[in-house]
Amino acid sequence: MERNDIAAIAPASSFTSPRILAWEVTRQCPLKCRHCRAGAANVRNANELNTEECRKIIDTLPPLMVIWTGGEPMMRNDILELVRHATARGLRSVMAPCGMLVTEERMAALKSAGVMACSFSLDGPDAASHDSFRGVQGAYGNVIRAMGMARSVGMPFQVNTTVSRMNADRLDAIYDKAVEMGAAKLDLFFLVPVGRGRNMAEYALTDDQTRRTLDWAFGKARSGPLAVKETCCPSAPAYWTAAGGEAACGPRPCGCLGGRGFAFLSHIGDLQTCGFIDKPCGNIRDFDFNFNALVAAAANPLGPRGSCRGAIA
Repeated sequence: MERNDIAAIAPASSFTSPRILAWEVTRQCPLKCRHCRAGAANVRNANELNTEECRKIIDTLPPLMVIWTGGEPMMRNDILELVRHATARGLRSVMAPCGMLVTEERMAALKSAGVMACSFSLDGPDAASHDSFRGVQGAYGNVIRAMGMARSVGMPFQVNTTVSRMNADRLDAIYDKAVEMGAAKLDLFFLVPVGRGRNMAEYALTDDQTRRTLDWAFGKARSGPLAVKETCCPSAPAYWTAAGGEAACGPRPCGCLGGRGFAFLSHIGDLQTCGFIDKPCGNIRDFDFNFNALVAAAANPLGPRGSCRGAIA
């Protein structure tokens, strides 16, 4: 894609004024998910941003929503402190825990600290399918239990599903389980073969399978009761238009969030247009932990090689 094409879909303001920041505060995680873009492991990286560094970053963030993610963000002992600090600064927070560390007490504490909603990943409607994908026996039981605890403390949540050839024919059952558990939304993440996902590239949907999945999702979005969203599917907006737009398909899908009001900050401080484009736009430690300064430098089309625009182009 050429720079002029990027400018048409992602004007400079979308780089300099992100509305959403996915912050990978750690890559430590107890799961071994087959598709993990981060290649997460159950060990902490010694170069991970520490508490004081994170607080400095929070102090420079513009008004936006922080998605606390990982790895498993609940592996950090200071996660409540960080969320509280973000809340005090007027930032909105949501979180993506894997479910294994969730207790009712911890979920209530996250809500009290300012977490407005959570997302829980469900890649199969039963233990056999989900645990196989997540790489740890008991993962399904833990995430179902976590959803129940979120519901019990009044924490809204959505279900995220990585769609691949392994589960595309079981979306109805996954949808039904999300409805049963009280989810507010089902977000379909189309498999992106990066990180560990490179080893399962053959499971990415074909064009025909993608169209059938989008038809299914658009139909569910119209009929309810659960909202359905499509993420990491660049062809979705064009297909949505061809299929009749909002009247026929429901709300317009975003396709790709990268660099379009969305930014990603890694556990070691690298800024990326999204977590799946593994090309840093700069490191926040080089900008004295000033997020605005880093984003402004990365968005400059005349800036150094490796800018955000270069990462997309």
